[in-house]
Amino acid sequence: MPESATGVSLNTVEVRFSGGMLALNRLLMTLQNKRMPVANFNLGNDPQGMRATVLLDCSPESALRYTAIISALEDVTEAGPAQTIEVALIETSADWRAIAERSGVEAHENEGTLVATGEPENVEGFLAALGDDVDDLVRMGPVARPDARGGV
Repeated sequence: MPESATGVSLNTVEVRFSGGMLALNRLLMTLQNKRMPVANFNLGNDPQGMRATVLLDCSPESALRYTAIISALEDVTEAGPAQTIEVALIETSADWRAIAERSGVEAHENEGTLVATGEPENVEGFLAALGDDVDDLVRMGPVARPDARGGV
């Protein structure tokens, strides 16, 4: 999604923490009590505990301030920005290869379904370029891409 004129955009924060449900409750209450502009929240397992991916709808400066608040929680072992990608599953009759290359989207076909991944604004442009040739579409939305080193 393109950045708006006000400088507000989607910023992904990846949080790794231990402590189970109490730690999760502390994180969720902090998000609520500090009125953080959460656009999306995903929770997953990590070898050292739990991992939460929080998509904040705010300026990058505000996202850094929110990240500092989150990282100060007692159970949080690591918190920081993460690279964001979007995933879309598409059924289309269009010749998508040239459009994907122009849009900067990685795409491949798997059993008749087109899987497209890339920066959220590139995927948005790719889908717009396909236009009415899309028969079916499932968008996974912006998600964090894990760091190759295993960190955030």
